[in-house]
Amino acid sequence: MFYFVNTGFAKGMSGVEHAQLKRLALFNRFNTEAKIVTQNFSLDLHKVMRSVGVDDDQVINLFDYFQGSTSFMQNHVGIEDLHFGLGLELLINDQDENGYMVRNSERIIQRIKMRSPEYDEVESITTYDAYQNISKTQHYDTRGFMSLEQIYNAAGSIVVEKVYSPTGSLVYQTFHGEAAHNEVDNTLYMLIGYKGRNYTFNGQADLTRFFLDELNSKNLGNNIFVVDRTFELAWSVLNMRSEAHKYMHIHSNHLNKPNDILNSSLNFNYTYALNNIEKWDGVITPTEKQKDDLIARWGQKTPIYAIPVGSVPESVMNSPRIPIAERTHGNVTMVARLSPEKQQEQAINAFEIVHNLLPDVTLTFWGYSNGDEENRLKGLVRDKKLEKVISFQNYTEDVSTVFDNSVLHLLTSSAEGFALVLMEAQSHGVPNVAYRVNYGPNDIINDQVDGALVELNDVESLAVSIVNLLQNPTVLQRYSDNSYKNANRYSQETTFQSWKEIIKKGAK
Repeated sequence: MFYFVNTGFAKGMSGVEHAQLKRLALFNRFNTEAKIVTQNFSLDLHKVMRSVGVDDDQVINLFDYFQGSTSFMQNHVGIEDLHFGLGLELLINDQDENGYMVRNSERIIQRIKMRSPEYDEVESITTYDAYQNISKTQHYDTRGFMSLEQIYNAAGSIVVEKVYSPTGSLVYQTFHGEAAHNEVDNTLYMLIGYKGRNYTFNGQADLTRFFLDELNSKNLGNNIFVVDRTFELAWSVLNMRSEAHKYMHIHSNHLNKPNDILNSSLNFNYTYALNNIEKWDGVITPTEKQKDDLIARWGQKTPIYAIPVGSVPESVMNSPRIPIAERTHGNVTMVARLSPEKQQEQAINAFEIVHNLLPDVTLTFWGYSNGDEENRLKGLVRDKKLEKVISFQNYTEDVSTVFDNSVLHLLTSSAEGFALVLMEAQSHGVPNVAYRVNYGPNDIINDQVDGALVELNDVESLAVSIVNLLQNPTVLQRYSDNSYKNANRYSQETTFQSWKEIIKKGAK
């Protein structure tokens, strides 16, 4: 069994989550057992995973596992399913017209929040004390059972969190205390009644280690754990007490100075994992170039494999090719989360030059925002008076439609690990223009064949490359044809072959 280990999944997914989903689809395609494993508590994990085509039996969450709810059938809990005591009145919430409140003759006892957008299922119930302070909030899993209870002190801080099974049994609790700088710290992690006894843990990493050992107890010694977020999870995997095959998967540049492969300090996300490289059964990189750089620094005592983080499904490979002339005229896109390292600001600055030469060309950013980055970028667009040609769209799961209507795709990242979006754009016949950075763009884009590579942070050359392609439809169409062709490098058959050696390790 392959376990792809992550912290969690949310509606707005990053490249790491997309890579896991593509890998799971690949393994399913070739009938190889695999599951996604997540660490963090979530009330809507199964809803999120179902929305991207992952069945309940292919995802295992730490809390879900100990709750005994991994295969819980969907249940509906509406306002009619709640029971209130004598002398209590149910009213429309005076602070939320879609919710309810419960009160007696003297005060409000509870406020009930209903889950959007239908507002026919209970999302949470907040209970108040005699002084109208919050005393506890009970949160409902999207599958329809009370899953989490948070207890508050008089100051309004959460002091205890309790997790329940669908039958109402307490299975986990943690206590919160004050840490330095007025921060909240979990002081105790406890499993309640698991296999007839209670367990306490020294932090979340220790709890996760225990959980992974429990998972590993089935098919002991033949399971393969692929860790996709090593900063949060490497310690737990490397300190498992049972025998398993353990692989770290690198998803971005492992160095802070990409051009100093032998001496650069390490990207903090990989510091612990790479400083303990000898404890892994293998390291997986998305590109051959990154594999070579790792070997140059650490040698080959620990095997290092280059495996693309994504593959192109047969359905996309076999889709009709869309000529550039049949796409939305002048529609340039950039699909990436709005984040400083993606450098959307430079795309905006380049597009200011493009707009002066090609006023009918538009740029659309697709992706969720990290923090206040979207507002900052929108402010820059307003300052440059480009609101009519540069727009922002939220994260979308339907990137196929986005790319099928695009004539050009940009990526201005300062560093990448693979840049899954470049492969996806190619598979839809969209030429890419990106900075020449390690890793990903240099490997995926064939410069002046299916796209263009520009020196890092050269905004003027970026603009020139965009203009040259858009002013030469014959060249743009040739790049589109080559993009379709070169995407075959990432067919499912080719990518799965790269996993064969690791698969054999688990078969022994």
